[in-house]
Amino acid sequence: MEYPFYFYAAVLESNNKPLSIKKIKFPGPLKPGQILVKLFYSGICGKQIEEIKGLGGDDPYLPHLLGHEATAIVLDKSAEVSKVNVGDTVVLHWMKGDGLQSEVPDYFCAETGIKINAGWVTTFNDHAVVSENRVTKISGKSDLMPTALFGCAATTGPGVVFNQMNISDETSVAVVGVGGVGLFVIQALALKKPKNIVAIDINDKALTLAKKMGATNIFNSSNTDFTKKINDIKGSGFDYVLTVTGDKEAIESSIELASVPGQVIIIGVPPKDSKIKVDPWKIMHLRNISGSLGGSINPSTDIPEYINLYEQGKLPIDTVVTNVFDFRNINQAIELFNSENHSGRIMIKFNHD
Repeated sequence: MEYPFYFYAAVLESNNKPLSIKKIKFPGPLKPGQILVKLFYSGICGKQIEEIKGLGGDDPYLPHLLGHEATAIVLDKSAEVSKVNVGDTVVLHWMKGDGLQSEVPDYFCAETGIKINAGWVTTFNDHAVVSENRVTKISGKSDLMPTALFGCAATTGPGVVFNQMNISDETSVAVVGVGGVGLFVIQALALKKPKNIVAIDINDKALTLAKKMGATNIFNSSNTDFTKKINDIKGSGFDYVLTVTGDKEAIESSIELASVPGQVIIIGVPPKDSKIKVDPWKIMHLRNISGSLGGSINPSTDIPEYINLYEQGKLPIDTVVTNVFDFRNINQAIELFNSENHSGRIMIKFNHD
């Protein structure tokens, strides 16, 4: 591979502004642990929307690249990389897997020479230099469009169910927030067959999808009769409440749905420095609240396992994909992601003519 190498990326230059498609220069050569990949598909996660809106506070890295779940093929690697070879098909993920953690790549805008920052993996770009521990080799037999979701959403959701829950046929579960990750949670729960899988959201389209994914009951929490209807199901509370939203009020309300004792797992990411109120008496009596970081997965083992479930039709993540946009239309995709009526998952496709 000859360097410098040029590619195109959607760059976040300012918060709350559309991304700018820029020609990027990577001077090369690859440093220890770095891999050059060509991307096929990328998902859009709430984390990227958070970064675009500046919800995490001041962003000292502007301008920078975005994205953390994708499928790609290896074009080049440093001599120290042993995990993959040139030509391998890989999933790009934000959770650390096996292999070296490299330095972050040095990128520059090809037209202006301005430095463009990036982390160990970015996916809103048609090519990328990524760290060895952010890639996992796959067979390449699966449809590369939905498989990209195993970089984050389609591992986080099932990971919570498979790694953090103990489910029997008498277990009752409530899932608060059934966007992309919440729908994958429900798909994984359906495999475990608990007594109840109750989906709660304010988006009727998302709730309809949740029912198709395996929810036994669906509730729109904005309806006036919600409290009465949910009480008819939950009785003294749900054994597990999975909160897949970062909304502060929704998190507080979802905690009250749990039984005492019971388990609340917070999966959604609330705005930085936000605080929630809880009833300490119920915490004292073993209503436990915990978080989930990426479903506590090991990418090197769990991603292949979950892809195997997908290929067997047991984890039909492709049914959650509602829209596919060309990379050049990424701002339209982000606008749709932010719309109130959207449900499911949006994918970005890279065309390499």
